Amino acid sequence: MRCIVEGEDSNGARIHPDAIAVRLASEFGYSPIGAATTAQNLFRCSHPVRDAFDYWWHTGELGSLEIEGFSAEALVRNHALLPPGAFLMLDWLLREPGAAKAALARGHDSVRRPEGSGE
Repeated sequence: MRCIVEGEDSNGARIHPDAIAVRLASEFGYSPIGAATTAQNLFRCSHPVRDAFDYWWHTGELGSLEIEGFSAEALVRNHALLPPGAFLMLDWLLREPGAAKAALARGHDSVRRPEGSGE
């Protein structure tokens, strides 16, 4: 299986990481800098995660890759990650399982509108 994050699409044509960044910004609302940084980080993911990311990129399906008991689907559903962030978390779980699990256990901050704000 060819991986878009390795610089090729499923037909073998070269894809620049900027193409990933464009989709991250347009589809997921990443800032231009955040999209570029995330695209580069996805570009450097381990092979199993790159393969899973490539599958998602082309099909929209999160796939079945599981690392340290976590899958992309579970990270999206249970930890409010966007799919690109879920794949980066899977890569972190592969490289540094203890630190990644600790971060997941701590949770994340969220921004909420004040009660009665009417928006």
